[in-house]
Amino acid sequence: MKGSHAEPDKLVEVARLATAIADRILEQHAAGTTIPPEQFIMMVRAARMLQDNRAPWPPAVEQVLMEVAKRAEQAEETLDASPAASVGDEVVGHLSQFLGAVKRHVGASR
Repeated sequence: MKGSHAEPDKLVEVARLATAIADRILEQHAAGTTIPPEQFIMMVRAARMLQDNRAPWPPAVEQVLMEVAKRAEQAEETLDASPAASVGDEVVGHLSQFLGAVKRHVGASR
């Protein structure tokens, strides 16, 4: 892969792997088990690669990211209502920035 323009076959593979990870995350969520952060990070990286190459996100990836965006917004509202800052505020801030890009991507693809 050169720069931000991956070969189409490589993007198909990235989309396939992102889907497999997203499906696993959805299964773990439905079962009520803990989702390893590494899984989510891998899926986000794959989604970002697809986004950078203007390739559509697979439905399962979009579903996971939208659910995370919804929960992050709820957490942000809770943090805004709380006067004391927590150690996790920075993490939520970074996640919120990424989710802003997610929303722009989804809005542009519709």
